[in-house]
Amino acid sequence: MSKEIESVISEIKQRFSTFSNFIELDDFRQILLFTLTSQSANNLMAQLGIGGNPDIISLPFDPVNQVYYQKINLISSGVLIIYVKSTLISEKFLLEKDEPIFHEYLNQNERDLAFHGKEKFLFPKLSDCSSIDDAKVTIKIDDLFHDFKSFVSYSQPNVIFVIDSIDDTQADIVFTFNMMPQFPVKFDEKVLKIDIFMDKDHLTRDKVYLERKENYDLSFLDDMKEVSHSELYKSSFSLILHVKSFKAP
Repeated sequence: MSKEIESVISEIKQRFSTFSNFIELDDFRQILLFTLTSQSANNLMAQLGIGGNPDIISLPFDPVNQVYYQKINLISSGVLIIYVKSTLISEKFLLEKDEPIFHEYLNQNERDLAFHGKEKFLFPKLSDCSSIDDAKVTIKIDDLFHDFKSFVSYSQPNVIFVIDSIDDTQADIVFTFNMMPQFPVKFDEKVLKIDIFMDKDHLTRDKVYLERKENYDLSFLDDMKEVSHSELYKSSFSLILHVKSFKAP
């Protein structure tokens, strides 16, 4: 391995040194967009006709830690918790998609794209206990990409995570999780692999979406403005989530 790549890997490992099964996001809008973009296990089962209603979108609230969160059960690496610190946004247990509160976090175009039928939001109150005794996940780098276009076209992620650098002379770390099962070297080791791009130009700073066009040109968007049917057909969109911390709630 070249000294250049060894140096980059060393920097990445340092930036992930505090990772421990948790990813904290900045605000409620981000966790809401993540919930709408991704599919929780329950919703996926519901789509297969097992155990639930596909029109119900769940976003749990932990009243003890004051967080909204989504739990992702990883095949070989325990549990990943993506959360945001927040007070309770509504006392209601079930919210219709046209409730005024969603207008505070989603613009009209985002609501039009996110909702297609009779979706309702369920806000169950619960505390996750599965991660309390979980062994720490070990992050390992699978692929290191050398330009953004290669990263996006090869990985084709629905969600992109970014660790923004504090010092602008440093690169931002853009990454996605490789969800393929990993075989640990040690019996009690839990390994999670990531694909990485070192963004020296800070292309994703303050951006919320990435559009990949049919010819693989990329556009970084602050907001989801009106999108035509032809754009939806010819382009792919990814949600960009900026990591606030890796601390437990």
